[in-house]
Amino acid sequence: MKNLTIKEIMKVTKAKLITGNLDFICKNFSKDTRTIQKGDTYIAIKGEKFDGNLFWRQALEKGADCVIVSDIQYEQRDLEKFKNKTILKVKDTLQALYKIAKLKRDFYQIPVIAITGSVGKTSTKDIVASVVSQKYKTLKTIRKQQ
Repeated sequence: MKNLTIKEIMKVTKAKLITGNLDFICKNFSKDTRTIQKGDTYIAIKGEKFDGNLFWRQALEKGADCVIVSDIQYEQRDLEKFKNKTILKVKDTLQALYKIAKLKRDFYQIPVIAITGSVGKTSTKDIVASVVSQKYKTLKTIRKQQ
């Protein structure tokens, strides 16, 4: 599995490096601080009712090694506290997520089935995966337990 370096992420997202290591390798990504694991990269998504940018410190304190944010306030003491972590600033984290996903997806020449909608996605995904797996090697997303 191909992992991405900060340098590669910065190139596709036009990110600004606030602090960190350009050669750091991002293996896992999360947009939810409740599911952050040691070494993850946290992407601070801003929604209608929440702003993930408010949780960047929490993500780093929980073990994330990198955060990708669009709007943060930080002080010199933050940079000192998180000097061994990587902080990237982008114009729009959702667009950055799309670009990172596309970059990662482009490494693999395999067919993809995307299922969208507001109701029944998980059931539909499971049914499609079950049918397709009868003939082909199949991967499907799993839900992390909280």
